Amino acid sequence: MGAFTEFGNAETQEFELYPELFPEFETGFARPRLPLRRPQTPSLSPRRVAQVAPTTNPACLLRRDSDILDFFNFNASALRPFHIKEIRDITARIVATFSSPSPVREVVIIGHTDERGTDKFNLELGEKRARSVQARLLQELGANAPRVLLLSGSRGENSAIAPNSFDRGRACNRRVEIFFGCQTGKCAGRSFRDFFMEYDLRTFPSPPDKPFGIDSNPNMTPAQKAQRKSDVISVIRVLMARRQNRAAAALNQPATTPVPPLNVDAAKRLSDAQIELFFESFPAPGGTLDLALLRQAFYDFANGDLRTPEIGPNKGVGEPDSSAFFLFAEFAFLCIEQGIRAPVWTEILPWLVSAQEVFMHVYRRPPHPAPPVVGAQLPPVCSPPRQLLSSYTFKNFDGRGVSSEQRKSDLARKYLGMKLDQMKNAANENLLRAQCMP
Repeated sequence: MGAFTEFGNAETQEFELYPELFPEFETGFARPRLPLRRPQTPSLSPRRVAQVAPTTNPACLLRRDSDILDFFNFNASALRPFHIKEIRDITARIVATFSSPSPVREVVIIGHTDERGTDKFNLELGEKRARSVQARLLQELGANAPRVLLLSGSRGENSAIAPNSFDRGRACNRRVEIFFGCQTGKCAGRSFRDFFMEYDLRTFPSPPDKPFGIDSNPNMTPAQKAQRKSDVISVIRVLMARRQNRAAAALNQPATTPVPPLNVDAAKRLSDAQIELFFESFPAPGGTLDLALLRQAFYDFANGDLRTPEIGPNKGVGEPDSSAFFLFAEFAFLCIEQGIRAPVWTEILPWLVSAQEVFMHVYRRPPHPAPPVVGAQLPPVCSPPRQLLSSYTFKNFDGRGVSSEQRKSDLARKYLGMKLDQMKNAANENLLRAQCMP
């Protein structure tokens, strides 16, 4: 997953694809015939079922005024382990407001489903999901529960935020939305899992039989898809060569990989596509970009925090798929050098480079020791490399080597305010770490 996937090797220049990533394992499931009931609206209480209607109020901001718990299992309302962690984080955010001038006093919880099943069944299932979250939130609030009113409701299948044509899109739609004291239906932004799925739909040149890339994008015409795939394949050859030369320089070796000529128009189109997605997903007041949320998304992605291995029999959903993770920053460097939306990419660049210091310790070949403290001494230059860049893969994840929230905060402080030359040096140091750490 991610904007770019890895080439197999410099000779063949073939894409390394993972056809096993998103199998349609749920086909043939028969929905049980359950007794159904429409949500009722009893007197106002923490168990009240709210009626949900569109609002014309100004948009609230996802992860400020609302949040999303997605990837519920098919036909299930039970919370998954990562939902518990997210609910605890949400609880802490709510409780923190109690000492602020604007405490959260009402939380609206809305359940959603994918498109399979009848309208009545999905309305009921969405309500069950909302009430699962409501019950856990009450439990986590504990003694603070009387201080906030929790209202639950359901939209069933009627508010899809992702394509229902393949499993990963349906998993994004199997969600619960949580609104903190604001109107529902007009929140901007995406969940982090949905953000990276949308990244693939806009920039990943998978063939038509791999249902998670450009060819599966329902919002692009065939001509637009062909152009986007051509642009990605053209630019990625440049990025791969640049990264190989940067990796060689990190080992004090000469650059030996020829860099193909850049199709500047293709780079501009890819830049526009990504920046548009960033502003859609991480908006801030005044039409600006919420860099803190963008940073968190890439840190969580690099750390395996978004992985959902229960989708299908194989791992890989919600994880970086190869050392192509380093190409996020390489594309930003390229755009800055070419003057392509340079001010925006300059703001984004620190978080793409710093996320490398999370990624490399999680997806290296085992064993996975704890990551070093931020600012630790660099490893000595090694030749040959101890860790080949091609050995980085989602298949190496074992739960070790992940960064704590404190380490992520330390990384943010390290990179905050870095100038361009400092970030180039940091990117080279990261490739030294990636290749030579013990």
